[in-house]
Amino acid sequence: MSKHLFKRLALIGSALLLAAGLRAQDSGPLIDLLVKKGMLTDQEAEQVRAELVKDFAANSAAGKLNLSSAISEFKISGDLRMRHQIETQAPAVASGPVLVTNERVRERFRFRLNGDVALQKGWTAGFALETGQAADSGNQTFAAANDDYSIYLARAYIGWQPNRNWALVFGKQKNPLYTTDLRWDADINPQGVSEIYKYFLSGKDTFEIRALQDIMEDRTEKTAGPGGRDAWLFEQQAVYTHWFGPSNLNSIVLAPGYAAYNQSGIDAATNENAFNGSTRAQNYLTFGGEVNWANVAGAGSAFKLYWDSSYNLLAGTRAYKVYGVDSTKWSKGAEAWLAGIGYSQGTGKVQGDYSLKLDYRRIGLAAVDPNTSDSDFAFGKLCQQGWKFSSSYNLTDFCNLNLTYFYTTAMQKNLTYTLANIDHSQLLQIDLVAKF
Repeated sequence: MSKHLFKRLALIGSALLLAAGLRAQDSGPLIDLLVKKGMLTDQEAEQVRAELVKDFAANSAAGKLNLSSAISEFKISGDLRMRHQIETQAPAVASGPVLVTNERVRERFRFRLNGDVALQKGWTAGFALETGQAADSGNQTFAAANDDYSIYLARAYIGWQPNRNWALVFGKQKNPLYTTDLRWDADINPQGVSEIYKYFLSGKDTFEIRALQDIMEDRTEKTAGPGGRDAWLFEQQAVYTHWFGPSNLNSIVLAPGYAAYNQSGIDAATNENAFNGSTRAQNYLTFGGEVNWANVAGAGSAFKLYWDSSYNLLAGTRAYKVYGVDSTKWSKGAEAWLAGIGYSQGTGKVQGDYSLKLDYRRIGLAAVDPNTSDSDFAFGKLCQQGWKFSSSYNLTDFCNLNLTYFYTTAMQKNLTYTLANIDHSQLLQIDLVAKF
């Protein structure tokens, strides 16, 4: 037996002994340390991992789950939500008083299952399944005489972080941007490519450049003109985070950005207030941020101010030529903004933790894209203003009781255009959420 082979076998034996009583994947840091110290080569490390996985499978009941040696961590999580929803929508009329208020009560549910995988050498992968097909909602309404419900793929991505400064993700992914639901519904998982560069400043401060190239729709190139181009949304922003105060527990986040579509079209959107048509004239200047104060009312408490805004540089073209609204009667509505306050006790992970948020917002006719904005405010309609309140209370470490309410009114009365045809609306959602 050669000395090299003897050394490798001895190291494998040592690793197996040190990993005794642990799951095979838990020994990954030990193996990485041996590689770093020069005691194992990369090839030998992979052989050790394979030996550990084989031994784990042969000698433990849990070993019936056989994971690839490339996996450092495999996390399964999800949630199940039961919702009672009461809503009213008063449709706008061309003239005269509003005489009809449509009311609806629904019992709904949502199921989500997430898989996040940490691979070797800075690579990651993941997926998510949920019960709704629309990008902005995983909800299903209990209906159809006890019929079963479909499951859809909400995320499927591959990521790579070559060092602590860079991170790249490919596929249908969690939203990488700093944003509120003014412009991006929290349920939407964009698809395409994203890049984040993070520069570490003094102390805990950071400066980031975030970019997203979101393919909104794949189209047939044989069609002449803009209709034959794939629809893309390009968004980029700078995010500066500064920590201050005692022990640097308080923070401020400033996030200016710019977003634009190429000239193309969308035909198959199914969101709450989807727009299928031209993507032209969407060039948005954005600016969001927040200020957080920790321990304002004792340990674990926090208070925050937050805001977001959007201004469409081509709002006139969007409103009058794409939407076809009469320019002699209606404002183009280039601006959207929100301002809010929040208070929390704990981080929402322990029984008794709770949080409260309240904001006021105005959304101009051409100020945001209805295919990405929040469907839980004015049902995704444009040209609306009003209040949104949300709260959450931890019944247990894993179960929350949530409440959401909004009330909105039209910014321009008697506007009956499809994307903005609500005179006023309100909604109350009461959720019971179990997380696992």
